[in-house]
Amino acid sequence: MNEVREVAKNLGIPHVVLMTHVDSCCPLVKEDLDKIYFSKKIKIAMENCSVKLGVPMNQIFPVKNYHEENRVDEKVDCVILDALDNIVNFANDYVIRQIE
Repeated sequence: MNEVREVAKNLGIPHVVLMTHVDSCCPLVKEDLDKIYFSKKIKIAMENCSVKLGVPMNQIFPVKNYHEENRVDEKVDCVILDALDNIVNFANDYVIRQIE
């Protein structure tokens, strides 16, 4: 994975990390998903991920999976859509740089 990431980095291809199952990592977040960016445990997990993978913190997105739910949850959707919005923006910026 590191080799692929390094080649992509050298080509200027953006990469992001979706850090899943954050509700399992932090009981506070499991109780209230609005606390996802305020949780110290999530921040520490993101920092560890950043160090291990060499990905900047602003390119790591903690998200909650739909793995036990049987109903749509707007808070879960908002977190996932925010991550997707950022991914699309990174990709768009890359395409623009390639055109220029």
